[in-house]
Amino acid sequence: MNLIWAILFIAGGFALRFQINKRQFNRRNAAGVEEFQSYGSAYTTQMLEKVGRWVGLFFNYYGDIFCHIILFWRCAQVAIDNALYIDNHWVKGWVIKTQLALAMKLFYFN
Repeated sequence: MNLIWAILFIAGGFALRFQINKRQFNRRNAAGVEEFQSYGSAYTTQMLEKVGRWVGLFFNYYGDIFCHIILFWRCAQVAIDNALYIDNHWVKGWVIKTQLALAMKLFYFN
């Protein structure tokens, strides 16, 4: 569930930044200059777009960091599940199988 939230944050950040850039592109005329109704609308629009860009960037970074933490945690859980704790040491599963095979070989064939 947490991975879904991380992916939604990343997608939301990209969508927000895309919409802001699209609005800015559509306001440009043939000469490439942005056109506004008045100075007040230009100022408020540009300020809101700056805040929106920062929010979108925050969503991207937060989702990316959250996604990496979740994936690292899941990999760590898998590594712990595949390891065993014997004689105060963490031992990997294949080491134990090898040791058991050697012990069985020594016990049965000697």
